[in-house]
Amino acid sequence: MTGITRVTRVRSLIVALVGLLIASAVPLLAAARPAAASGNGQSVRPAMGWSSWSFVRRTPTEAKIKAQADALVSTGLKDHGFVYVNLDDFWQKCDADGFVVDSYGRWSVDTAKFPGGIKELADYVHSKGLKFGFYVTPGIARNAVTRNTPIEGTSYHAKDIADTSKPEKNYNCKNMYSIDYGKPGAQEFVNSWAKQFASWGVDYLKIDGVGSADVPDVQAWDTALRAAGRPVNYALSNNLPIANAATWRRLANSWRTQGDVECYCGPGANGSGYPLTDWSHVAGRFDSAASWQRYAGPGGWNDLDSLELGNGDQVGLTADQRRSHFTLWAMAASPLLLGTDLTHLDAVDRAMLTNDRLIGVNQDGVAASRIVKSGAAQVWSKRESDGQYVVALFNTGTSGSASVGVDWSQVGFTGSGDVTDLWSGSHKGVIADSYAATLRPGETRLIRVKPAASPNAPGSRQPRAAAPGMAVAPYEYLGWGSPPAPASVMAATGVRWFTLAFVLSDGGCNPKWDGSRPLTGGDDQSKINAIRAAGGDVMVSVGGWSGAKLGEKCSSASALAGAYQKVIKAYGLKALDIDIENTEWSSATVRQRVVDALKIVKANNAGLKTVITFGATTSGPDSTGVDMIKRAADSGLANDVWCIMPFDFGGGATTMGTLTTQAMEALKGKVKSAYGYTDAAAYAHIGLSSMNGRTDDSGERVRVADFTTMLAYARRHHIGRLTYWSVNRDRACGSGTDGDSCSGVAQQPYDFLKVFAQYTG
Repeated sequence: MTGITRVTRVRSLIVALVGLLIASAVPLLAAARPAAASGNGQSVRPAMGWSSWSFVRRTPTEAKIKAQADALVSTGLKDHGFVYVNLDDFWQKCDADGFVVDSYGRWSVDTAKFPGGIKELADYVHSKGLKFGFYVTPGIARNAVTRNTPIEGTSYHAKDIADTSKPEKNYNCKNMYSIDYGKPGAQEFVNSWAKQFASWGVDYLKIDGVGSADVPDVQAWDTALRAAGRPVNYALSNNLPIANAATWRRLANSWRTQGDVECYCGPGANGSGYPLTDWSHVAGRFDSAASWQRYAGPGGWNDLDSLELGNGDQVGLTADQRRSHFTLWAMAASPLLLGTDLTHLDAVDRAMLTNDRLIGVNQDGVAASRIVKSGAAQVWSKRESDGQYVVALFNTGTSGSASVGVDWSQVGFTGSGDVTDLWSGSHKGVIADSYAATLRPGETRLIRVKPAASPNAPGSRQPRAAAPGMAVAPYEYLGWGSPPAPASVMAATGVRWFTLAFVLSDGGCNPKWDGSRPLTGGDDQSKINAIRAAGGDVMVSVGGWSGAKLGEKCSSASALAGAYQKVIKAYGLKALDIDIENTEWSSATVRQRVVDALKIVKANNAGLKTVITFGATTSGPDSTGVDMIKRAADSGLANDVWCIMPFDFGGGATTMGTLTTQAMEALKGKVKSAYGYTDAAAYAHIGLSSMNGRTDDSGERVRVADFTTMLAYARRHHIGRLTYWSVNRDRACGSGTDGDSCSGVAQQPYDFLKVFAQYTG
């Protein structure tokens, strides 16, 4: 933010991601993972769309795929996030010796099925505003080796790289050999295939038949896809061994945790036709979802296989079982890839699939844990970043109703909880201590629970409001501006969190308070200790308007991440605010460095919340801000809150509350567009950090009434952050006019903070 004298401009970080439907893209309480997610920038949230295998299966054609793409649009599913159209196996042409190959040894398209070719099909899908997915398996075709086809762009040939002693698994034409990646030309062969797919317009690639022995193939394809010049969501299949989970997470965006969900019990050839599945194939996913839970997170997801909703009871599941099917996939944060015939969408199933409350549970980026398993009764739970919980109760049995219950203490809190049913949307009221439901066979109950406020001490007449958490966390600058004692602020306003500003470079890539005071052992640390002793906590703001910036002084993303890590480690931080302004903000190189560094620290600090704070105009982010948001989205940074500083607009504006909400709406639109969020998710990922009283622009004033307007906006949209610069200034001026230590308007102490302190998400 900034002081009147512009001595510093500090801004905020933090997250309190709130969303009644969708919360943060990153788990608040995630288990430590053995490896970082793939850094390819894809699948920040689980993929949603349609795949050809379950229904179309072995007979895909250009016309059939186009019809399903049309249906995604006409049924409205696209508008709810279902955007991938994935062509699975059997697009290739075979002869008696396996796959027919092109002049460079790659599979040839069956032009009888796809007369226009794959690029024409992908172009059609893209014309609908959708994304196109494709399919391949590891290895090199026998026909390529027999013909000894050249490897595109090299002097090598198929026989140079094939290990004919090791067959590769393939479900269609068979006759595949392993590739020896120790041989020159091996990586180049995969590169040529990935470049071909990129030229066709492939957005999603499924590599099937993957096992532990195929790690070199998975690595080679990851390398090839990154070099091909087109972003590709990279999926692995099927029934991958959990022993290699860290590897799958490092290299890919999703991985199948079990075999096929299809039952292959239909009347057609190879068990095709209805039913597509049965309850045993769905219920068998509960245990694997529990085992794999800790590996899921932004950039990499546990794939439970196709979602068989859309065609009513004929898919092989009752309506109750289909709701449970969807609920488990949502709670597990599995990709939602429909396997049904969307050209004949059942009305009951359409209502299920367009329930944004369910989609929000899937898209929040948190994989739930199983907390109860007792016979047919199961309970799953996850904590959202706003402190609310989503809880799913299941009766997995096939006969007899069951009473399924859970204590709130098992979920993660005590006392009472305010309950909303997410399938119906109905509010169930405040329920004390526990929750239970009698469920039919295969039935589920999915609820969102907001822990109720703690009561006052005995004898109090009124309940105490919930203390504002990280979402409010006002800025306090401890270096100047006559900082008030944090404990006094807490007692006067009820706040528990502070954003302490600010950490700078000491001239090199080393963080210090104001660039000069050590992180530990000094007065700054003693203040933090006092806040925590009083039951509060802090986030630290790195950056500001003036001084030497770490983003500029650290020469690489890894070095900058190391500097951020020192700050995180010094105080055991749960949240970090990056206030990026002035020369740091104006350098595209530094902006990318900040993005890449934050990706590293989020991968290394499970549950860490990050806020990126920057200036704005009345029209929202300027071109630099838009670029920063897009860079982050394209790089796969699951930033928790994009926070603007809506002041210093110029012109002596007096309607700062209205102008702030106008800027916030523009910010929401940019974040929504860059990340593909729903409105609810976009609001949960934006925030504002205003300035109380007189700003840096002559005549511009932000008044208490403006803060009330901002509070109403925050409550209406459940934004992720509502704070201001600063506690130091939240008091009337005395005989002086020092803008760093008073507001410059008539007020009582903490009038501004007392407004924002009413915000609880």
